[in-house]
Amino acid sequence: MKNYLLQRSLGGALSLGLLFTQTTFGQTGLQFTSVVPTDEQAIRLTWASSSNEVYEIDEADALASNPDGTTAWNKLYDDYPSQGTNTFWLDTGNYNYVPQILHPKNMPMRFYRIVDLGADTTSDQPSVSITSPSNGTAVSGELTIVVVASSDQPVIAGTKLYVDGQAMQMADSRTNYTESSGVTNYEIDSYSINTCEWGNETHILFATTECQTGFGDSINAGAVATGHGVSAFVPVLFSNLVTRISFSQPSFDPASGQTQQVSAVFAANCNWTLNIRDGYSNAVKSATGSGTSMLFNWDGTGNGGTDLPTGIYYYYISAQTNGASSYYTSGGSSGNGAGGPPSPSFTSMSSAGSDSGSATELWALSPESSEPPLPLAIIPPGFDTNGFTIFEASQYEVQALTQAVLAENKPLTETKSIKLVSSTSSSSFQSDNTSGGSSASSQDSPPAPQRPPANPVKGLAGTFGVGYDSYTGNGPGGVGFSTLPNGSLAGGHVAFENKSASFGITWKPLPLHKPEADNFVFAMQHYGWNNTLYQADAQLNVNNLRGSGTPFNNVSLGLLILHGTYGTSLDFAANQCFQMYFPITAGGQYLRMSEMNLGGSGTNGLKWMAIKACHSLYHVNWSSMKRAFAIPYNSNLHLLLGSDTDSASNDSLSAYWAKYMNFGTSTNYNPLTIRAAWYQAAKDAYRNIPFPNGSVISFVVAGDSACIDDMLQTNNTPTGNWFIDTPVQVYPYQ
Repeated sequence: MKNYLLQRSLGGALSLGLLFTQTTFGQTGLQFTSVVPTDEQAIRLTWASSSNEVYEIDEADALASNPDGTTAWNKLYDDYPSQGTNTFWLDTGNYNYVPQILHPKNMPMRFYRIVDLGADTTSDQPSVSITSPSNGTAVSGELTIVVVASSDQPVIAGTKLYVDGQAMQMADSRTNYTESSGVTNYEIDSYSINTCEWGNETHILFATTECQTGFGDSINAGAVATGHGVSAFVPVLFSNLVTRISFSQPSFDPASGQTQQVSAVFAANCNWTLNIRDGYSNAVKSATGSGTSMLFNWDGTGNGGTDLPTGIYYYYISAQTNGASSYYTSGGSSGNGAGGPPSPSFTSMSSAGSDSGSATELWALSPESSEPPLPLAIIPPGFDTNGFTIFEASQYEVQALTQAVLAENKPLTETKSIKLVSSTSSSSFQSDNTSGGSSASSQDSPPAPQRPPANPVKGLAGTFGVGYDSYTGNGPGGVGFSTLPNGSLAGGHVAFENKSASFGITWKPLPLHKPEADNFVFAMQHYGWNNTLYQADAQLNVNNLRGSGTPFNNVSLGLLILHGTYGTSLDFAANQCFQMYFPITAGGQYLRMSEMNLGGSGTNGLKWMAIKACHSLYHVNWSSMKRAFAIPYNSNLHLLLGSDTDSASNDSLSAYWAKYMNFGTSTNYNPLTIRAAWYQAAKDAYRNIPFPNGSVISFVVAGDSACIDDMLQTNNTPTGNWFIDTPVQVYPYQ
């Protein structure tokens, strides 16, 4: 494996060099084939890969940083499926982790390594494709992307959309169904992106998905194997008058002295207007100007310097060409969040500000005339390009060619506006339109930001924490746990769900716990919450969950995603009651629910805690715990949310919960109570999932009676009187 060093010069440019080569983890032949900074100073990594493998990308800010001389590697991204013999991915940082891994442009240097996590554990990979838009489409403004995944396995673990190798937010809508024969499951996901947040050039879309051979949540589940699928690449031409809308702050908090720098580039000299609107679509701040670019520093106040509350604010830019002379510029740093995601163009602005759109590079034209040209740099090494026409041209010329072909709906050789001049050694374009950019004279851009990592919020709504255990350390077989002594003088062990108390249990892998946690983090950050706690697998130690010293008591809202079960024999180590238990891989121990002491004082103390696990709030045992005063909360906790039955893994459930609490269930701002959002999120996540016949899933909420209608925006002070809901059936649900 090759490890690369990226280092920023004093002038701010990134320099790239090979530092050393080594082989680790028993892998041979795993090496980078390309490490390229984009014009937005993101880093595009390409490595030699094997089909059906899964990879982890690690980064380090310095070598030999540990006391023993080894390097402290940080996981940057994982569960990334192979794209064949060559795989590429884009480093734009990772803002899900604590501490956050910043965009490369904000770091003086970065080292990389690729870790092969092994082959798919099922040979039956799912299928995934982008059905809209089609190859070579020219698009502007808001773009809807439809991804379809299918598998004959019972679980399709969602899809992910990538633009130029950068992961987008979770799908806006999702539909699940099973064909009439009951053999193949389908998922249709719809994503929306604002193409004005990228440059005017060809961008590469692709999607991934994962399937599982079972749900694996229940105590007697079988082994769970996984498979991955990657769609074909779909090149799409973004063509806008308003381009490269970007933001200096991924999360904007004026109270801490931050200013949100909003910038954009125009394809011609324009008169422009910026309107900042709140969650109710009211314009609260406006600015106007003219030129080929826009730069506005927002201090968070409204028109006239009025104070504005913390909340959601979107940015709308309108532009109209004014006839003034200009030249189109597509290069430069976008400043999107902590450094905007990249485009597939590998040219860049020089320090003098030269126009990257007019710089030439090599392109490859497929013999299929309906396929647009692609930058030769993105075609994987070893790909068969026999019959392709290789030529040198600028982005402007290629855009003109593509637009002409689309406009005339004719083979390339018959287009009137562009003529391809070819020879055995090179080719070039002659075009009637080499201005580049968009031909539109005016444009109203869609709301921004939609492109991660920037969030459409002002101020911080609060703090939250996430912990999960995926039980994947031993592959599809799961993690075995010894029996749990019940503390009686006569000896014995706790029986779980009427199973024999004399045998240990193997808890099956739940790989969906990671995307479920990450999608929750994405969603909460999107609505202005600060993620200060993220503990996964080995980091989630059972001792950190016991007692009042748990770090979850230092955040306002907590989410744990685990296996869970309930006892069917008295636990003499816990006041002789029946209660709930959670296996924790780190240390191989069970966490008794009564060992928890949830609730924190102060502004950011824990008020609301969700435990997404089977039987995490089994109401029969909850009543037994209450009678024995073996309670898992203190006087500071408002609500405890969980499941009364088995609780199937689902990568979208917690993200729906975040959205419904913060925004609501429709396109209009109308947040639900925390309790109502929990039930509705489960209903929507489980809708049309092909669970085994007879499956019933019920969720439940317990809490202080004064806090039953708590919202994230407004809440009441606990009075000490606790209730538990009658369990609410969330599946089947129509």
